[in-house]
Amino acid sequence: MGATNHFDHRLSTTLLICLVYPLGPAAIILMPMIVGGLIDSFGFSEQQAANIASLEGLGLVVASVIAAIWIRRVSWVRALVVAFALYAILNVVSANLSAYTPLLVLRFLTGLAGGSLFAVTVAALGDNPEPDRAFGLGQAVQGVMMLGAFLIAPYIVQAWGVSALYYLLAALSVVILPALLRYPTQGRIRASAPAGGGREPNHAPLIWLGLFASVIFFINVFGFWAFVERIGQAAGLPASTIGLALGVSQIMAIAGALAAAWASHRYGRYWPLLIVLVGQAIALFVLIGEFGAATFFVSTGVFQALFIVAVSYQMGAIAHLDIRGRYLVMMTAAQGLGAAFGPAIAAALIRADDDYSGIMQMAALFCVVSTLLFLFIIYRSRNAVMDEAAP
Repeated sequence: MGATNHFDHRLSTTLLICLVYPLGPAAIILMPMIVGGLIDSFGFSEQQAANIASLEGLGLVVASVIAAIWIRRVSWVRALVVAFALYAILNVVSANLSAYTPLLVLRFLTGLAGGSLFAVTVAALGDNPEPDRAFGLGQAVQGVMMLGAFLIAPYIVQAWGVSALYYLLAALSVVILPALLRYPTQGRIRASAPAGGGREPNHAPLIWLGLFASVIFFINVFGFWAFVERIGQAAGLPASTIGLALGVSQIMAIAGALAAAWASHRYGRYWPLLIVLVGQAIALFVLIGEFGAATFFVSTGVFQALFIVAVSYQMGAIAHLDIRGRYLVMMTAAQGLGAAFGPAIAAALIRADDDYSGIMQMAALFCVVSTLLFLFIIYRSRNAVMDEAAP
């Protein structure tokens, strides 16, 4: 791992970065199966399971904030090796715990390790000259990995409990580790000051607004996503059907990611984000009241596909404004903050008799607010020097 691997924009390098990209947020994406497993395997309440998921998301937030300090100063490969090792160890230890408080603390520490991994990969993809496309490819690779995880998750949880998912995450980190042999040691060399002088401060308010909007969007996504397995169960769907639907949703996520990568310079950012706003709202509202397996399949698939499209364009919008590359890793902090608050907020909205309608209403509202904020950011930044693809 001592060799210096220089950063470049070749597709092979981008795909290598994409291979590492899914590991950091993997536990957050698998949250529905983990939350359900914690409830069924250990007898935790829905609020306790949500708290464990939230603390892991909070760990990702803290790691991302800290990463903003070191991300351009240390070797990315060395940082990843340490984070990989800690991530594997902490997941193995988690698999052998069943007490609430120790598991709460340990998943926060695991979130720190995962957040460090995620920050490095986000910085690397953001350094690509076509960030929308790079993040779209990263989301596509993530979708492929999570598809496999969702397909096997119901069976391994049924056979060995939720601990099996933690072992799976540890094994995944070991499998991906050899990719670090070719990983870039550092990112793109940036100018000490923006071209034209003094433009970066003008973008800072828009970037911070984007960070806030990202928090709101991820509360929407992970507030709903943490309890999607419970929502399907409350509707009377079999566990195998729910697991298959969530697996299929990852196929849709792959399609959404590839669509975002393909359309990055063709349709701007307005229309894709408007489609996200309308599509996610509809996908959420059809799950209020009675619904069957077909509706659950379509709703979760559309929701995931549009989630991935939104993330690709949101990250791309901030990457174009972030001239010095200092703020983009803060997007992972904002996303992690939303992922941390989302389950806890959603749990508080669950009504008696397994009524999850409050979650869907909250998620739809937050989706609308966050998307409108990003549309405002894109409108105000349409003349930014680095925005090569004006919407």
